Amino acid sequence: MNRKALSLCASLLSLIAINSAGAQTARKVTLEASIPFEFVVGNRAFPAGHYVFELATGSPKGTDQSAVLIVRGHERRYFAAVATGVTTDENAHVQPKVMFVRSGDRMLLSKVWRQGDHAGLTLRTAPGVTEEQESEVFTLDAQAVTGGV
Repeated sequence: MNRKALSLCASLLSLIAINSAGAQTARKVTLEASIPFEFVVGNRAFPAGHYVFELATGSPKGTDQSAVLIVRGHERRYFAAVATGVTTDENAHVQPKVMFVRSGDRMLLSKVWRQGDHAGLTLRTAPGVTEEQESEVFTLDAQAVTGGV
């Protein structure tokens, strides 16, 4: 394993350990969405299909700096767990959403928003890719799942 990958794994494990006490008492936050195109989470490609997005550390607060997101295919053949940042929006989101940005010919998962929250998860995307490129941002509605999957 190269140094960068090892550092990312260590960061992810420490985030999980630090947040495990709070996450165990927090209600599991799970969203589902049908994604009509191939997309990338971290360094893993996912084909078009139905996916579950689990906010493993619970619903983020505006004061949080990091969280953990688990993405898995509905049939559980595809899986990724990634460390994320937390971003805020001045308006609470009416509907759960997943956002993607285009980088060349790839679609990258960039944000996950829970319904009614001002804070959401933000994922690192390719260098130079920004949300300001409005024609390159794709937002899909998601569906909240009670009790998780």
